[in-house]
Amino acid sequence: MLAMKILLAEDSRVYQHLIGGYLREWEFDVELARDGTEAWKRLQEPDSPMLALLDWVLPGLDGIEVCRNIRKRSIKDRYVYTVLLTGKSDKKDLVLAMEAGADDYLVKPFDAQELRARLLAGKRILDLHNELISAQESSRWLRCTSS
Repeated sequence: MLAMKILLAEDSRVYQHLIGGYLREWEFDVELARDGTEAWKRLQEPDSPMLALLDWVLPGLDGIEVCRNIRKRSIKDRYVYTVLLTGKSDKKDLVLAMEAGADDYLVKPFDAQELRARLLAGKRILDLHNELISAQESSRWLRCTSS
């Protein structure tokens, strides 16, 4: 099985290196975006990652705007699981992020094992989503061939 692609949107070179290293160690196929505009552009590509790890504070579009854009976009049979990784730790920030469409939220500095666990939970959800889509397509195909 191929490694799951993940988009890492992070403008800090230190965090790019740190988080990217963890992600590769955990066998994710990492795509890097250095700002929110680049992240949003990549997420609109046909074979874009379905898992996104977004910093909140980014040049161009911020992580919240990227989340909103993802949720506004209507692509059939496609879901992007988003984790917001940020230095913002107020409860109101968490609520704002979740209302904007983030699936999860983690505060910097973060615990690497907690990040890994959250990403693996997102991967499980996406794997189940993909299985459901495949089952629906098989069901449609069987209905068409039996007619």
